Amino acid sequence: MFDIILGLAAASASCVPAESRPEDLAQINATSSAIRSAFAERDVEGIARYHHDNVIKSLGPGQYYEGKKALKAQLSETFGSVALKFGEGGQRNREALMICGESAISITLFEIAFIPDDGSEGGVFAGRTMVVMVRSKDAPHGWVVFSELIQPQ
Repeated sequence: MFDIILGLAAASASCVPAESRPEDLAQINATSSAIRSAFAERDVEGIARYHHDNVIKSLGPGQYYEGKKALKAQLSETFGSVALKFGEGGQRNREALMICGESAISITLFEIAFIPDDGSEGGVFAGRTMVVMVRSKDAPHGWVVFSELIQPQ
């Protein structure tokens, strides 16, 4: 997986901070906000809309999967028993965001509360995530998630 990520970054002659590309930054932020909103609504199709067909996810030990079909299955299983609520902060918790040609690499701190449907005690999952997005003419805001790697806290 890291070969793919490094290859995406190396495919461009230069990487620049997202702040130097205000239009791209606005589109990436809109994509991130839309994903969070879809999570709040347990909207599997809405979340999938912002992911590449060949998405790669590594959400922790034993939680690696590839492809949009696997993403939808994992989300459906999760939403069948818990609600997820992203912590406050969103882009304010972003440590880095670089745009490298047709890809963007973001590193962000996160907190996600999980609330079981059965009324049992939930909790908070926190850590750092590295998300690689790629441009897509078919995406609502011009970008889709290609890869995500989570480092639990």
